[in-house]
Amino acid sequence: MENNFLKLAQSRRSIRKFSDKPVPREAVEYFISCAAHAPSGCDSQCWYFVAVDDRDLINKLADGAAESARNFYGEGYSEATPEFLNSREKAVSFFRNAPLVIFVFMDKTKFYDEKAVRAFFEKGYDYRGMVDKLGYYDVLSIGAAIQNLLLAVAEKGYGACWMNDPVIAEDKIKEILGVREDLKLLSVIPVGEPSYFPRQKKLKDQSSILEFK
Repeated sequence: MENNFLKLAQSRRSIRKFSDKPVPREAVEYFISCAAHAPSGCDSQCWYFVAVDDRDLINKLADGAAESARNFYGEGYSEATPEFLNSREKAVSFFRNAPLVIFVFMDKTKFYDEKAVRAFFEKGYDYRGMVDKLGYYDVLSIGAAIQNLLLAVAEKGYGACWMNDPVIAEDKIKEILGVREDLKLLSVIPVGEPSYFPRQKKLKDQSSILEFK
């Protein structure tokens, strides 16, 4: 029997160039529905998505990301050559060419055991320190949702790229989108019909990543 899931997982690729064809909002709702079925720490469902398909707004967000990157890398850094700054601007803003961009935010989670939380606080941990000590369950929850989203995108014949470089422009992006201040931007995902198909990627041999005991 054909393993359809393995075939889907093997076919997914990171796509950075897209056609101008719009992505129907019904498809976007399907992607987010798949993402929302991911497991999450303490069943927090700590994700929040903003889907942008307005061309002018996408360009404004990309310009803001590029400006933020130039300011960050260009101020007080001895190796900030024009070539380097241009490369960083492109790295954070290439999503401008996609017909759809999904901004993935993380909401604060609430740990299920209040007594355990108090133990961390009494030992001098803050909220972030506690979550990190417990294995980054909030960030991993977002990663699980994004993987579901990426597979749903591939299943429908679209391409996407999981971007983290634009997070350097979090403040500017949140300002432009008008989202809640307490949300944390974790990823930016351009989506669209691929204008090219990458070659098959070479994986590490399984013996180097799997160990039985």
